[in-house]
Amino acid sequence: MGFITNISSLNEVPQFEVEKVPVYDGNQVEIPGTYSLRRMDTDQHLGIVGERYRPIQMEEMIDVLDRASQRIGDINHVGYATSKGGRKVLIQSRLAETINVDGDEVEPYFYTIIDNSGMGSNKTIPSTLRITCDNACHLLVTDAENKSRHAATFDVRVESMHLNIIKSIEAARNFNETMERLKSIKFTRDEMVKLTEKLVPIQEDESTKRIAKRDRLVELFESGTGNVGESRWDALNAITEYETHTGKQTTEKLIRNLVNTSMSRKGLALLV
Repeated sequence: MGFITNISSLNEVPQFEVEKVPVYDGNQVEIPGTYSLRRMDTDQHLGIVGERYRPIQMEEMIDVLDRASQRIGDINHVGYATSKGGRKVLIQSRLAETINVDGDEVEPYFYTIIDNSGMGSNKTIPSTLRITCDNACHLLVTDAENKSRHAATFDVRVESMHLNIIKSIEAARNFNETMERLKSIKFTRDEMVKLTEKLVPIQEDESTKRIAKRDRLVELFESGTGNVGESRWDALNAITEYETHTGKQTTEKLIRNLVNTSMSRKGLALLV
């Protein structure tokens, strides 16, 4: 992920403050209850919020992340990226231990998203990276409250973030159970074809690009990096390889895949 800047500690993440300022109409009359979130070091507009919104500063959230990490231990903060001038800041953290199932090694990660746009919550999302092919698999978190809302008190946010990071770490650490299960279940080429049709449903008069997408997934199942076309693990890695390495990889794309229902998430749900 060339768009992520490598770091060795949270101190290396550039920080800035956000202020809430009034919004005026074309006649320079203040619009009641409407405010612009502005990045104080560049004056860039980041979003529109209401009267009750209270910006959570990056310094606060990084402090929460640092406290939670120290409480849990064995966590290295290894990278960061900024989206759209600071609307969102992504921090990449790696767990110290590597998952190893029959020589197939996977690194457990979690990502923290700091939202400065006023449109979302701060979140932590567990993830894994298969070393042999650099495929990322962002994991489902069943708890819908895996976020830190700007309306909450600071103490509530601290405890919430602690719990969220613990859940993310547990999900990443327990991925070995998912690996072992998927490796143990045989999967045929015909089953892979049917899986691609669930992930990319056949449409009337569909484009050649859509057809090629399904064909490419089957190809990666059989000959993708580290794949032999024999198990559900090969099927999942075909999907993650396609998603991780197809098209331009950007901060925005990574954040979308982390917070939205991606093809690999759908595939994982169908395979486990």
